[in-house]
Amino acid sequence: MAGQVRVKIADKEWLASLASAPWELVQGLGGIPEIPQDTGMLFDVGFEQTIHVTTVPMLFPLDIAFFSEDMVVTEIYHNIQPGYVVASILPARYFLEVNAGELENIESGNQASFEFLASVIVVEASDWVTPMISFMGLILMGILAVGMVASKPIGVV
Repeated sequence: MAGQVRVKIADKEWLASLASAPWELVQGLGGIPEIPQDTGMLFDVGFEQTIHVTTVPMLFPLDIAFFSEDMVVTEIYHNIQPGYVVASILPARYFLEVNAGELENIESGNQASFEFLASVIVVEASDWVTPMISFMGLILMGILAVGMVASKPIGVV
């Protein structure tokens, strides 16, 4: 995942995973048996457009909110059961998937805020020196072997 984001709308708040990579946008919450209360997934499709959300791979019902570029709620769908496709009527850039019932009392026109949380990625340095020294040793031995064979006079036994 690209990270986490705290989504606030009115007096409600969710800690959501952020999906923005193509594989994340396709996978979403599909195949996950459940998510904890007050969590979800925020999808960023990159620019405002008509968005189609499939709940075919879902295993639990969802509430879905669509947001404009400036994070205003444009549409809300409640209690969407697995196996359906929901499309935004208005162009949207973001959408939020949460447990069914959690978008109760949220309305179109509500202003949302997204607080993107820093994600810590630990990258370990690979040990390239050891294989490189081994490779260079192999090359050096090959050069020496070719040099010894090439310098041997013909007919000498």
